[in-house]
Amino acid sequence: MVHHHYVLAIYVALVSCAATVQIRSTETKLDAVRTILYAGQNEGPVCAFDNKCGDIREFDSKEDAHLAKYEVVHCGPCANCSTWNDMELQYSTRKNLAAKAQKCGIKTMGGGIDGLQKCLETDIGWTEECARCWAEDIFCTKNFCTFIYLQSLMTNQLGNFKVSPDAITSTTCEEAHCEAGDGYFVQCSGSNRRRMNIVSGIARPDTEQCQIVDVDDW
Repeated sequence: MVHHHYVLAIYVALVSCAATVQIRSTETKLDAVRTILYAGQNEGPVCAFDNKCGDIREFDSKEDAHLAKYEVVHCGPCANCSTWNDMELQYSTRKNLAAKAQKCGIKTMGGGIDGLQKCLETDIGWTEECARCWAEDIFCTKNFCTFIYLQSLMTNQLGNFKVSPDAITSTTCEEAHCEAGDGYFVQCSGSNRRRMNIVSGIARPDTEQCQIVDVDDW
């Protein structure tokens, strides 16, 4: 019994030390997150549509979209998740999408990216191209944020998806490394809930939500 406690203590110490390294690495990138992901997001390219379930295309600005009688559906360029199916899913799963994606990550933890992608397509409903963006992002998160994740298991904070200046969670780590850092999730996906101004299960400040979206009723 004493041996088991000793092994557990070593495990906890190793996870805590490794999580501290990942937290510090994330903290060094927070300014880049704010600059790359959020500064000026209400200016520049937008993804817009002419009619609900109609044509979706990219414009250089919201003004250009409005001149063409298109409505802005999200900040930033259109990409693989800027389809009606995927954008409607962003809204309908807004309260539990992060948890659903996390379940697919856990379910396929020992497998490859193809199995994870298939889970995201089947269990959530993403289109193939959008699911690939999510799968690559989850794999990126595993590479950079695994010990923060394991620490959250030990402290019963696994479901904490909050984003704030003072809290480093798996979500914050993902943004730092897989969106503003080595990954390219938003470039791959195009749409996400922040860019669509959808209030989700991840608590965020207003400054991280796109403020020029014309759609408020899905």
